[in-house]
Amino acid sequence: MNKVFVVVDTETTGSNPLLGDRIIEIAAIPIYHGKIYYELRFHSLINPQVTIPAAISSIHGLKNTDVNDEPSMLEVFPKFREYVGNAVIVGHSIAVDMRFFDMAAKEAGMFPFSNDYIDTYELARSLFKEGPYSLAGLAARLKVRDVPTHRALDDARVAAKVFLALVEKLGGFSKLGIYLRHWRG
Repeated sequence: MNKVFVVVDTETTGSNPLLGDRIIEIAAIPIYHGKIYYELRFHSLINPQVTIPAAISSIHGLKNTDVNDEPSMLEVFPKFREYVGNAVIVGHSIAVDMRFFDMAAKEAGMFPFSNDYIDTYELARSLFKEGPYSLAGLAARLKVRDVPTHRALDDARVAAKVFLALVEKLGGFSKLGIYLRHWRG
């Protein structure tokens, strides 16, 4: 499969963009021909323009003071959208991130993503009869040395390595076709 894959992760103020939760950190790392290109990564902290609940801050460590002076999603999303282009978006339970991107697109007055995507969670469930299927569990199972930290750049890096290990277990990129989904926004 001769495509560019962009492995994405976000950190947010909560789990539901329809109830006002917003992205506070976004990271993406491209993979091309089976190689991770860290130097071409995209990363930004984002001022969500809503309060980050203390319970959520305790998960990823980001506080309101960490993002108050950062650009808003209105500034970041158009750059991120251009960065992703028509690449295949990859992520762990990626539909969650995609719903946040849909909200960001709407607020920025842009069309939502309509890219193909692959969910590493779905891929792992098809390859392994038993869990754990968490990003940390898969990293350990696949002998990825990095561990997720609940920060977008670290977790995107771990997800990229997990994705490549899953592709290897699957038998190569040519077998990914049945896992490609199309996001309809």
